[in-house]
Parts: sequence; C-alpha cells; structure tokens
Amino acid sequence: MSYRRYTKEFKQKILRELETGEETVAAMARRYAVGRSLIYEWQQKQQDGTLHNTFPDREGHLRRQILGLEVKVGQLTMENDFLKKTLQRLEQHYPASSTFRVPSKVSNQCGKRRAG
Repeated sequence: MSYRRYTKEFKQKILRELETGEETVAAMARRYAVGRSLIYEWQQKQQDGTLHNTFPDREGHLRRQILGLEVKVGQLTMENDFLKKTLQRLEQHYPASSTFRVPSKVSNQCGKRRAG
C-alpha cells in the first residue's frame, strides 16, 4: 500500500484557509479529499515547527519527549505530595504509641536459631 505525499505548499494552503475560520476541518477534509486526522497532524507539526521537514526532526522529537517527561514528573509529584499528606494524617490519627508492636516473646524467638 502506498501513501499519498502532499507538498508543503498544499499543506500551507489548507492550514492558511483553516486559519481564516470560514470552514471547519471536516469541511476542508471533504473538499480536498484529505483525512481530518492528517490535517490535525499538520496543525500540530506547524505548532512544533516540524511541518516542512521531510524527515523527522530530531530536535522536535526531543522536545515532544521532554514535554511528555515533564508531564509525567508533574503527575508523580502530585501523587507523592498526596501520599505524604495522607501519611501525615494517618500518623496524626494513629499516634506512634498505639502502633502495633511485636510481643517481646515473639521477637526474641525470631532472633534465635535452634541448633539442629
């Protein structure tokens, strides 16, 4: 299966027409027989500055990767903060003096081994 290749002039023409706001992406896609998702992809690439590169731009790829990692760090930071606050609340609600303790008889037996 071969894929149709579009010139950068064609892509620019469609994106310029979309910027006017006179037609929707769906209408443009029908008129030019291009998939809507492809037009959205061109818009995203135009925003990233990678629309006119015929080969994937390493810098653009790395920027998208960094953005994804920054989002992940933000999520993990929020989860970590939530867990810290939850732990603090639990420690306040259940003070250390009332925590479960291993009876001394059991703890002494765990430390000793029987000679066999």
